[in-house]
Amino acid sequence: MKQFLLWYAIGVVILVIFVLALVLISDLGNSNRTSIFFQVLGRFFKFIPTYFVLLLPYFLFLLIRSIVRDYKKRKTSGLLKGIGLKILLPALIIWVAKESISHYRLTENFDYVWDYSIENKGSSIRNLYAKDKKQRGFHVFGRANDSLSFEILKTNNVEWLTYVPFISQEYYDKPSLRKRSILDDSNGRLQYWKRIKQRAEAYGFKIMLKPHIWLQNRENGAWRSDINMSTEKEWDQWFEDYSQYMLDYATLAETLNIELFCIGTELHKTVLEQPERWHTLISKIRTIYSGKLTYGANWNQEVDDIPFWAALDFIGVQAYYPIAKNENPELSELENGWEQHTSDLEFLHKKYKKPILFTELGYKSTTDAGIKPWEWNNLSNSFHKKISKRTQALCYQAFFNTIWQKPWLEGVHLWEWQSSSNDSDGNNNAFVVQGKPALNVIAKEFKKVID
Repeated sequence: MKQFLLWYAIGVVILVIFVLALVLISDLGNSNRTSIFFQVLGRFFKFIPTYFVLLLPYFLFLLIRSIVRDYKKRKTSGLLKGIGLKILLPALIIWVAKESISHYRLTENFDYVWDYSIENKGSSIRNLYAKDKKQRGFHVFGRANDSLSFEILKTNNVEWLTYVPFISQEYYDKPSLRKRSILDDSNGRLQYWKRIKQRAEAYGFKIMLKPHIWLQNRENGAWRSDINMSTEKEWDQWFEDYSQYMLDYATLAETLNIELFCIGTELHKTVLEQPERWHTLISKIRTIYSGKLTYGANWNQEVDDIPFWAALDFIGVQAYYPIAKNENPELSELENGWEQHTSDLEFLHKKYKKPILFTELGYKSTTDAGIKPWEWNNLSNSFHKKISKRTQALCYQAFFNTIWQKPWLEGVHLWEWQSSSNDSDGNNNAFVVQGKPALNVIAKEFKKVID
């Protein structure tokens, strides 16, 4: 037992060192590093599989000890037998299983001919927004010095970059937002945003800054749309903390001349319960920030409940509308799916006389991507669920064939672009489009100027 506890403790130390290294190499303000270290570490220990992963050093110790004993008993033959049966054979079984699953996931037959002629080979964006006022955007995740993503996005006719600073909140029913770190010239986070802005300007990209609350404790399926306080005192505290964040980021957006600021994303209960506080926050932001404002409302009900659209520049929609009832849908089914939502969107536009901006829209490369577009892949789905690059591409094509053409649509900010996927072959069922026909579909449509 003592030996087990020793190796388990070694596993804990390795995890702590890993998290510490991760925090140290990240682009974070110095004042945030300690608190973020403990938050990330705490998150690991709330994840049940972590406790099994911590067993790995002990199992590795047992394996090595067993092979050493084999060697002592039978010398070279014992060593070879131990390595063969205890390392090579299990590794072979795992490899065969992995390849079998991969083969199963990639059984789709989709012959897509890539059109390279539509790519932008220039040194900067074409700035088609100046011609048709359509925002051609992508949510971008990566480091500030990620020059490859900027180049690829420009090449594929993207003109707007959406950046999402995450704000950590522990519980949905308590005012538990992480302590704010003020952005100033000595702060690493401010330097991080300056590097992003400078690199974006070199290509001509415009930026939307779109803070998201990241809810850490998601008991009973709670998410940020469920954030709701029990007392006025708790509401006072939550809005004080949230407002400080938003005013801080509004100041950053004004300082760096960021073109668009999203004041909140999918905070439905807060809007229903405290509409006046939102009006007050918008008024405060307007005194600091001179650019355009929007809010990202969930497509399902929330977009109709927002009482402050008239105070913003764009009606922002997280546009994960269901557009299919079947897996592996045809393009016509997906187009019809979009047409079913057109009248609701047009009603919103006419009611408030504001352009509609899709603050998010994205599809996984799965056969059911059009049925519940908002659903994330869980860990097991990422390994066994079939990949469908065809369905993902058709979902995007259906959007461009229908809603994209509407004069009341200001544009779209697609989800998502991960710099870690820049060299991907596309053989995954995630939202990313690198290495997938969907990227070429998007690039072709983004190149067209809408009359």
